[in-house]
Amino acid sequence: MPEIPVDKRIKVRKAEDGDNQSVLELSPRCAQYGMITMYPDRSPVFNKLHKLLDSGSYHMIALNSNKVVGTLGTIHTDLYFQDEPIKTAYFMDFKVDPDFRLGLTAYRMVKVSIDTEREAGIRMALATLLKNNDAPMVFTKGRGGFPISLYLGDNRIYNFVPFRTLKTNNRFVVRVATEADIPELIDLYNRYYSTYRLAPRLDEKTFRHYITQIDGLGINRFLVATEDGVIKAVIASWDAGSNKRYMVTQSNFRVKVISGLVKFLSLFGQMPEPIRINEPLKQLTLVLYAHDQSTEALGELFRHINNSNIGGEYSIIQLQVHEDDPINDRLRGLTGISVYSEIHLFTDTLQFAREIQQTNGPVHLEFPNYI
Repeated sequence: MPEIPVDKRIKVRKAEDGDNQSVLELSPRCAQYGMITMYPDRSPVFNKLHKLLDSGSYHMIALNSNKVVGTLGTIHTDLYFQDEPIKTAYFMDFKVDPDFRLGLTAYRMVKVSIDTEREAGIRMALATLLKNNDAPMVFTKGRGGFPISLYLGDNRIYNFVPFRTLKTNNRFVVRVATEADIPELIDLYNRYYSTYRLAPRLDEKTFRHYITQIDGLGINRFLVATEDGVIKAVIASWDAGSNKRYMVTQSNFRVKVISGLVKFLSLFGQMPEPIRINEPLKQLTLVLYAHDQSTEALGELFRHINNSNIGGEYSIIQLQVHEDDPINDRLRGLTGISVYSEIHLFTDTLQFAREIQQTNGPVHLEFPNYI
């Protein structure tokens, strides 16, 4: 058998601090193609946010000599099924250098990551895969010793542009949340999450960790809609730029035309920040939302955020929601475009998968499950 060339020898192991720069350099080589070609930039430290959310998180990397040619990250969160917490591994940051996509690089990273989670006794694992991206789907089919996945529907990634004022509802009072609201917010979140088949829970310690340790997610970023003094809905507008930003490298003709139109109209009125090539995408991310059986109140917050950001610093505002969630109806009137990712769940036994499959209701994922 001929010797394998040195540039094709692959070693798979967990990333270490000294791998940081090589991991960051892989991202531009794995750009995401679509209406906008872009790649995620997590500099200066690629796993800073992951470690803030889960000290046990890790990235499996594929090395060719000393060069990182592949990554697969894992972060752990609790998802609740039938009011029971289940520690769940979320697989993310799956990237393979284009020069190494025809070999076993991806397979080896996935296998080592799954084996690691199995040995740790993890019962569930989750992955969100961009719809119509066939490459990673092979790992959901139960081949090569991998568990078959349970498809849980699509996550809708809705990107809207705040360029026109929407009518608001005087029924609700919208204000910035305060520290005094935290106990009421925790109760609201957990009542809301309990209505889903699979969803997280939130305690005060975790919430305070979010608002004090995660850049751009302070309590002043939370809005509440109240009715007769009672909080009916909450949402956070998160500027995640210090942890993760998308670098735009190219856009198609349609986006270029829209950007040119935005620049022209800005001479006559307030317009959103145009999308610029070779610069970070100016994005605001809506996270940690909930409502108290009042999609109307949450819709009021969507409209308020739209109206507040007209002529502001952001090009788009992004929200992620399951395609079957009733709150999708409250996105009507906003101007935007949707991208979909498939939610795939892996379980330790077929019986457990069937129990989840036979339970009704959509799934609710929070930002630790799609960062």
